[in-house]
Amino acid sequence: MLGAIAPYIGRIRRSYQSNDVVDRLSYQYTALLVAIGALTLAATQYVGKPIQCWVPAQFTGAWEKYAETYCFIKGSYFVPNDEHPDEDFVARDEAVVGYYQWVPLMLAVQAFMFYFPCFLWQAFNPSSGINVKDVLESAAKVKKNVRTSEREKEVSKAASHLIEALELQRELKTDAGFISKMRKSGNFLSTLYLFTKVLYLVNIFWQFHIFAVFLNTSNYFWGWDTFMNITSGIQWDQTGFFPRVTMCDFTVRVLGALHRWTVQCVLMINMFTEKIYVFFWFWFLLVGVITTLSLVYWIFALASKSSRRQFVSKYLRCMNLVSLHPNKEENRYIDSFVNNFVTGDGVFLLRLIQTNGGDLLVSEIVASLFREYMKRHDREVFGDSPDTTATMPR
Repeated sequence: MLGAIAPYIGRIRRSYQSNDVVDRLSYQYTALLVAIGALTLAATQYVGKPIQCWVPAQFTGAWEKYAETYCFIKGSYFVPNDEHPDEDFVARDEAVVGYYQWVPLMLAVQAFMFYFPCFLWQAFNPSSGINVKDVLESAAKVKKNVRTSEREKEVSKAASHLIEALELQRELKTDAGFISKMRKSGNFLSTLYLFTKVLYLVNIFWQFHIFAVFLNTSNYFWGWDTFMNITSGIQWDQTGFFPRVTMCDFTVRVLGALHRWTVQCVLMINMFTEKIYVFFWFWFLLVGVITTLSLVYWIFALASKSSRRQFVSKYLRCMNLVSLHPNKEENRYIDSFVNNFVTGDGVFLLRLIQTNGGDLLVSEIVASLFREYMKRHDREVFGDSPDTTATMPR
């Protein structure tokens, strides 16, 4: 069976994505983990028997089933073993633990929230005028060729595809609007990607807020506290968090008279909910830290002109297209190449290619782009470029 699915797994692993591994950690792996948790608890809740109540001897089987169903839907309240229930029934109703019925549904919503930033990215990045997926797939074809002649052709095709995409973006003009200005500036795609990164981070904060509100606690570090309680031997019957045994009140009308009953119930589902929620709390914390570091990295990589220039120029030096220590004239060519020809969105695409395909692939594409830039420069395509009489290493 593993042999049958291995090619598909390998295809997913080798696929070129329009984002980085940190994004996939959120929208792919974390969303999948949360969805699995939702399905697991849903199976426990709806297929098994999530609650069992101890009822008086005079209760028939139908009465017992009614009591358990009512208590599961209405909710129950926790009372420590050494205490008696409050005599005030209103106070009992206010202390009802009623979140466990909605745990699978809430986890399903949280799983979608992890995927939502990716959905926005995929929905709006075509508005930049660049088909990111096509550009990356064109670059991916280069790695499949080991023969020098065929590889050079594929590199040239990938570079041409990237140039056409950037030129198409510059030609997409509308009368007015923020999107039009961002396209013409060559930074629409990179700005949208940074916004998506921010959404991934905001989502993590919302996840912790949802946990706190859902569990009716003001302590956002409940996951750490629960973990420490478990390791210290402090159980739920002392803390009251994720209680296994609760009390439930209900009334039954018999011959016009109301009879109030109080039964003790066992919430088996909370055994699983506690472990799953504590795991997710630590997992979300890890994802949040990694996402924060990734956001800082991409802000520096895309928003800083010096960072963009340094990224491109190091590959030009590796391919011997500029000197190891460029002179003033070479620096003018590099600046014009990065700012006017490749632009911020082009650097962003090159970084995605480097993330997915490695340094060798992106260095070959950068070299092909620079050669095309020099050809056009010599033909005086760019009127604001440096003097065309100067010579550059080819």
